[in-house]
Amino acid sequence: MLPLCLSYFNTINFSAGKGASYENKLSICHVRCLYVLRCFYRDQFCSYHAGSYSHSASFLKMFYTASITAGVALGLLNYFLFFGFVRRCIDHFQAVLTSVRNGDLSARASFQSTGIIGRLNDDLNRTIAHLEATKEKVGRDDLTNLPNRAALQQFFQETSNSGFSYLLYFIDVDQFKTINDTYGHITGDRVLQFTAGRIGSAWSPGQRLYRLGGDEFVIMEQIGTKNTKSTQLTKSRIAQQLRVPYTDGQITFTIAVSIGVYESSGQHEDFASVLHKADQKMYKAKRQKHESSLPFN
Repeated sequence: MLPLCLSYFNTINFSAGKGASYENKLSICHVRCLYVLRCFYRDQFCSYHAGSYSHSASFLKMFYTASITAGVALGLLNYFLFFGFVRRCIDHFQAVLTSVRNGDLSARASFQSTGIIGRLNDDLNRTIAHLEATKEKVGRDDLTNLPNRAALQQFFQETSNSGFSYLLYFIDVDQFKTINDTYGHITGDRVLQFTAGRIGSAWSPGQRLYRLGGDEFVIMEQIGTKNTKSTQLTKSRIAQQLRVPYTDGQITFTIAVSIGVYESSGQHEDFASVLHKADQKMYKAKRQKHESSLPFN
């Protein structure tokens, strides 16, 4: 039995090579162990023929005992080795899937194997990579390449129970319908791309810019306490960036926006109500701008 066990562990460690799968190592173990048993019984059989036939009963007893013992030993070794291997695989894949479930789509399985486990490892990584690409595509606006409404809603949900307040800047392009009707939708799309680029140049660290849809943009800014200076500074930076006129061939004009700012603690407010309140603030700012431009004002 000692040569049998030594052959078994020696095969697992060295025979199949570093890149071999557990299944291949186990198969080679079985072949080598059967070879050891064959040599052992062949030697015993030769001794049996060379000696007296009176030893046949003891030889058969030894043969049955050795066979049963070898079978039980191989079975137990297979069980414990396979159980440990499978447990290690499950723990590793479970840790990766837990990371993915928590939103970390950069997590990848790194189990080195060329067998069934290796294929499972590769399939899991391909699935996670596909999810990551799909999430990135779904959360991006095709026209401006900014995070879109779905990404804004996800951010709102993730930070709704964070315990701190945030400012939502609701930005609307003034007279965008007139631009579309006058110069066409292609120019309108270019104006939106230009506006997104100029607003993007105005934001600061700690702020996030989204395209909500149409000619509407949103900046989210997390704050500890209400900061009026920060609000005015952000508005001033956006206005300064938009002083650069939009030019497309013979077309040149300056883009103006209206900005409504709403502060929310994130608690007991859903996404739709926060957007509605910010939208109302924006329309209030747009009306005040319109009224201030009237002749009697």
